[in-house]
Amino acid sequence: MALVPARYDEFAEWYAQWIGDGPPLLAAHAGLLPAVAGQRVLDIACGQGRMSRYLARMGARVTGVDISAGMLSKARALGPPGITYLHGDVTRPTTWWDGAPFDGVTCELALMDIDDLAGTMTAVAAVLRPGGWFAASIVHPCCPGTAQGLSSWPPAEGYDQEGWWTSPDHNPHGARIRVGATHRKLSTVLNALLAAGLLPEHFIEPPAPVPLFLLWRCRRS
Repeated sequence: MALVPARYDEFAEWYAQWIGDGPPLLAAHAGLLPAVAGQRVLDIACGQGRMSRYLARMGARVTGVDISAGMLSKARALGPPGITYLHGDVTRPTTWWDGAPFDGVTCELALMDIDDLAGTMTAVAAVLRPGGWFAASIVHPCCPGTAQGLSSWPPAEGYDQEGWWTSPDHNPHGARIRVGATHRKLSTVLNALLAAGLLPEHFIEPPAPVPLFLLWRCRRS
């Protein structure tokens, strides 16, 4: 089955310039990511490769997968050599995975861009070795969006209204006005992890007057 054009394809050039190459959110909180040197790590929804490049600098053997061919083109152009980038739907690992298990999986601020959360969590568990880790960050699911584009749910709808949304009133300089976001309640996120056999180890809500992000590390049971 051929992949359909991704939401980010149209904005790949803009996004690569907008996001830059600073440290990813997952790297900014000591103790969340394990030591990755020598580990085989998968970066899902890797986009233009910021998280993948960070992992490679830390000594990991990195594979990035993304549904956006445009974003992967930027990732490959930015290098460095040695990172394997794959064009694929993360929820269908048999179409891109070689069957060799990964020690860890990351997903940096991208689960909001994936329509099938349960399928994604099932795929993460499938490609991880037993005891392997999964670290991810998302916009905080418990707070409404603002003119700046954060956090999770459309203010005119309410917390219970799960699904994809966007708004012309969002920050015109940001990503969410361009590609939207998928809101899920906190319970939906946690239950998807548990259903896939990904057992939570640690959660972080970075300090802010209103929580903007939620980060976690899980282990495959």
